[in-house]
Amino acid sequence: MTALRTEAAAAPAAASTSDRLRPWAVVVTLAVLLGYADGFWLTTLRTAVGDISRVQEPATSYWRTTTAMLPAFAAGTLAGLLAVRRWSGPGRPEPGRSARRGAVLAGLGVVLATTLVAVGLAATGSAYDYHLQSGRLSMMQGMQHDCDPGCQARQQWMTIAAHARAVAWTGVAVLATNAVLVTWLAAVAGGRRGWSSSAGPALAAGGRERDLRVVIVAALLGAGVVHAVVVPEHLEEWWAAGTFFVVLTAAELVAAAVVLRPGTAGPAVAAAVSAVPLVVWTVSRTAGLPFGPEAFEPEAVGVADVVACLLELATLVAALLLLRRRGGAAAAALTRGGRTLAVLVVVAVGALGVVGAAPDWFDGVDGGDAPAVEADHHHG
Repeated sequence: MTALRTEAAAAPAAASTSDRLRPWAVVVTLAVLLGYADGFWLTTLRTAVGDISRVQEPATSYWRTTTAMLPAFAAGTLAGLLAVRRWSGPGRPEPGRSARRGAVLAGLGVVLATTLVAVGLAATGSAYDYHLQSGRLSMMQGMQHDCDPGCQARQQWMTIAAHARAVAWTGVAVLATNAVLVTWLAAVAGGRRGWSSSAGPALAAGGRERDLRVVIVAALLGAGVVHAVVVPEHLEEWWAAGTFFVVLTAAELVAAAVVLRPGTAGPAVAAAVSAVPLVVWTVSRTAGLPFGPEAFEPEAVGVADVVACLLELATLVAALLLLRRRGGAAAAALTRGGRTLAVLVVVAVGALGVVGAAPDWFDGVDGGDAPAVEADHHHG
């Protein structure tokens, strides 16, 4: 009789456990579903108003670029869930109306956050397309001599207006798509609990020092990947530049490994490894490097180098905070969701840098058959 009562008491708990959605499953499912759906609209936008060099292989570009941007959608999904949970309070939603309200708020948070991510990516892509198109307009007008400065200005503004309208309509389409898909997924989840409480408030282990070390490692690895991608390009330009990026990539990987160990050596190494390329980049974009084939010629700012600098700056700031906190009072740790969100943001920024470092490959132009465009140069 006692055994029967024990089994009966354990049955609801087992059912509750099996009926509960895992947090990572919710975030990953939403990120993949919304990412690839929104990626369709982003590709449509680029095909409609993008530069001719970026619309040669829309299907290939869709799969490659959207896959690279999945961390951004994962970050948006988690940010939406965390924001709703912070606003509504950390308590578990009670059965009935309160649970339904929590699910609706969670879905709304995800829809709005991922829509903002998609619109941000659309605006970034349109800005890059306009940069390429503006250069083509100037080149064509210089060759034909049939358009005065007023005419050129009107063409530039018409191009900007076309991109603005396209981004706005893309935002509307993305918002509607995300709302439909999140509603559908919530309906599929049905009575399974955890939909609106996937970003739990539990503190991550290790305290604030551990949080900073995790961010440093993620930023170093992201910057290292971006630098590794641009090595072949710089080896073709100048062997010394290519060698610099090989050494820098190796140094960032080693620094990431050292940061995982306790002590001040890791943060100090990370700060030094990040400060050097920041100085090199600043000089190369202002006065120009005093040596090399293009000595004292400032280089153009590109997507990849800006992203790498952001990651290096994040590493430097986090490392200095770690060194400053050493021996002081321990600060409160982030929640598990907060730490995961910080890492996802760093990974998403790094992915954007990789896309900027190899735009032809992500646009589906593997053989270099597209019209020539000005390549981004990257130092640091």
